[in-house]
Amino acid sequence: MTSCPQAVYEVTLETPLGVTRGFSADCLPPSWFDKADKPFAQQIDEMLMVIQWAETNFKETMKQPNELFNAWQSVYQTTHQQTYFAGLPSLLAAFGISVVERAIIDGICRASGLTLHQALRENVIGIDASTVHSALPTLPKNWLPESPADSVFVRHTVGLGDPLTEAELNNPPNERLNDGFPETLEQYIDGTGTQYFKVKVSNRLDHDIARLVTIAKLIETKRSSDYTVTLDGNELYETAAQFDELVDQIETHPLLKTFWSNTLLIEQPLNREIALSAEHTAGIKALSERKIVIIDESDGTVDDFPNAVELGYRGVSSKNCKGPIKSILNAGLVWLNNAEPTRPRQVLTGEDLCTVGIIPTQSDLALVAALGITHVERNGHHYHPGLNYLSEIERQEALQKHGDLYTTHAGRVTPRVADGKFQIGTLQCPGYGFAVEPNFEAMQSPSEFVL
Repeated sequence: MTSCPQAVYEVTLETPLGVTRGFSADCLPPSWFDKADKPFAQQIDEMLMVIQWAETNFKETMKQPNELFNAWQSVYQTTHQQTYFAGLPSLLAAFGISVVERAIIDGICRASGLTLHQALRENVIGIDASTVHSALPTLPKNWLPESPADSVFVRHTVGLGDPLTEAELNNPPNERLNDGFPETLEQYIDGTGTQYFKVKVSNRLDHDIARLVTIAKLIETKRSSDYTVTLDGNELYETAAQFDELVDQIETHPLLKTFWSNTLLIEQPLNREIALSAEHTAGIKALSERKIVIIDESDGTVDDFPNAVELGYRGVSSKNCKGPIKSILNAGLVWLNNAEPTRPRQVLTGEDLCTVGIIPTQSDLALVAALGITHVERNGHHYHPGLNYLSEIERQEALQKHGDLYTTHAGRVTPRVADGKFQIGTLQCPGYGFAVEPNFEAMQSPSEFVL
């Protein structure tokens, strides 16, 4: 992929505190929400269509004054029904709802003068968690931290094709970009102090073990044993037993002992088509007893995480694109489980490689901070030239209003990673984590966009 459009959404709200605007944004990536073999242009049309369905459903539900959570429950049901009958996946329904949902939350926060964390703690959006999961207390303040995080560790994704060392980058030499930014895992560790890593594996056993050995040697040369890893199965395994073969080899390999000890969890090894099927998940519980296994792409509805737990999974990812309210409810389920010391521990992780600044990255980080997640997959910015796709006005505003997160480097305004962390204190501003409003005059309408 060499380019990808981003949808930027604006809503106007009438509130008791006056008329206000709210914003959300997300990229429209190929083959993530829907794995079907379709042209990218068709996938974009379908993503925009589901956003429009959610918009229409919210407008209908909020004709009369209504709390967001009440409206969200109605829209959730209607939009999921529409996507089901259209033959589209539930993950795409979750995305469409979330785009509108986030913009409404942003507008409510701006009207109230509250940060996202404050709005959730004070429950100005009217969440009654017990109406979705009866075991949960009504209010999310029961499980949300009293204060939001002002920094978060960046969990650097090591993709299947990413170069690891200088030697790899030099062969062939004409592949070097020389753009002033790191190009290898080695350079990222040296330049940013990265200490959290998300390593993808490919269901090619010998290849994966060899690559993991190279990665482990490289990290331990730089950081000794001071690092943390998650393994991403990337939906490439047909059975848990296939992943067990990988785990068996990692556990017994002398050069991977520290690597395995420092591995926190395994992310979604099974394809979403079978990941929540009892027929195909017999080994998930046993695998989770070796390392926690979580779902990611299989988390399309509010029932998916509880159903996954019944099958032996022990965690779920939070992503704005899957819906903030669902993430908040999932955080409550994890909290409720972990309050009982006899139950196997569960986790809520932060995963979202594909966000870019300003709105998508910052709003997702604001949710991470509000939920108390301490590390997050967040290095998609290294695949593209920072905020250069935005107008000069927006870039300078980002530096002015969010100078802890952004810096200027090699001619780009780009996120700053220091000591392996993002500083995100300025995201605690009225709204959903961003003080810079989008410049719509510098954008194209969907009708003008040509892939």
